[in-house]
Formats: sequence, C-alpha cells, structure tokens
Amino acid sequence: MLISAVILVFLGTAILLALFFIKNDHGDKEPLSALWTAGLIGLSGFIGAGYIESLLIPVNSLSPKTSTLSMSFFTYILVGVIEESLKFIPLALYIYKKKYFNEHTDGIIYFALAGIGFGVPENIVYVVSYGASAGIGRLILDPFFHAATVAIVGYYLIKVKLDHKSWLSVILAFVGVVMIHCIYDFCLSTSNGTMIMLSVLITFISSIMLFILFFKANKLDKKSGLTIRNKNKRS
Repeated sequence: MLISAVILVFLGTAILLALFFIKNDHGDKEPLSALWTAGLIGLSGFIGAGYIESLLIPVNSLSPKTSTLSMSFFTYILVGVIEESLKFIPLALYIYKKKYFNEHTDGIIYFALAGIGFGVPENIVYVVSYGASAGIGRLILDPFFHAATVAIVGYYLIKVKLDHKSWLSVILAFVGVVMIHCIYDFCLSTSNGTMIMLSVLITFISSIMLFILFFKANKLDKKSGLTIRNKNKRS
C-alpha cells in the first residue's frame, strides 16, 4: 500500500511540474502531440539506457565496495554519458528544426518533459525493487533531477537557434551535466554521510537551476517580443 502511495506521489509531482511549465509559457501554445512526443522520447531513453547499461556495465563496478574508487567513478561517467545522451540527442534531432520550437521557454519545456519521461519510470522501478522507504528517500533526493539536467542543455540548444550562440555552449553544457550526473550517482553509491549530503546539494542546486533558467527564458521571450500574443497565458 505504501509503495503504491509513493508511486502516486512520483506521478503527481511529475504532472505538477509539467503543468507548471506549460501554464507559465506565455507564447504560442505548444502542440499537444509534440509535448507527448517529448515525454515518450524520455521514456524510450530510459528503456534504451537500461538495455545498454546492462550490456556494458557490470553491476559490481558501480559500487566502491566491490571496485576501486577510480573504476567506480569512471563507470558512473559512462552511466552519465549514456543517460544524458538518450534524454537529449533524440529529442534535439526531432525538435530542433520544428517551427514550434521557436521560444526560449521551449528549450526548457520540451527537454524537461523528456527528463520527466525518463525519471518517472526509473523512480517507479527503484521503488518496486527496493521498497517504499527507499522511494521516499528518492523523493527527497531526486524529485526533478533528470528533468533539470537535460533541460539545462535544452536551454543552450534553443539559444543556438534563436540567438545564434555557438554550438560550443551546448557541448559544454552537456559535458557539465554529465559530470554532475556522475558525481551525484557516485556520491550516493559510497554510503558515506558527507558524500550523500553532497548528492543532496547537487540535486537541490540542479532543481533550482531548472526554475531559474525557465524564468530567465520567459524574460528573454518577453524582451524578444515572443510573448505578445500570450496564447498560453491564463487569466
């Protein structure tokens, strides 16, 4: 019963996050099919990541207790590369040239939805596998982590399209979130109190960055005249 309740909280949190971004997007209304596609791309990324990681990464290499610290750390770099790539690259290829990918907030909205599509099933699998108490801990540690990391890169992608920024900014953002992802996972795996607190700090800062970048994108859209019609604005 408690497991079901935790899963419902995960689903509810994800729905609220998605609705928050959609309702606070003050430009052209995004196609519903495109929003669903972004989420499904994230879900596909979760499935693909699980398969690829099962082929490439031995389970005992993920824990410092059964592997050297350096080997465990580099293994988590590989995990970060796989998961962030499968959240970002397929959606970027799909959406970059679409006409409706035309506002700064779109870089956050679509990629956050992909992160939600990835993160929710991961959290559900985690709860089913390790129990409700582990799920509650994950609610504290990881409410928006997958949405935040990929949306950070999405923000720089839309700036390439709209503001003609360098593709280097996207590459650097991607490398940055891979390292954030790696350090987050590695610190959790150590079972060390100080390291776990570092993971908490990482996910907290990432979540704050998600909202900061969204409101910054809203301001850029307003400044650029992209919110004049206000089709998404609710009275």
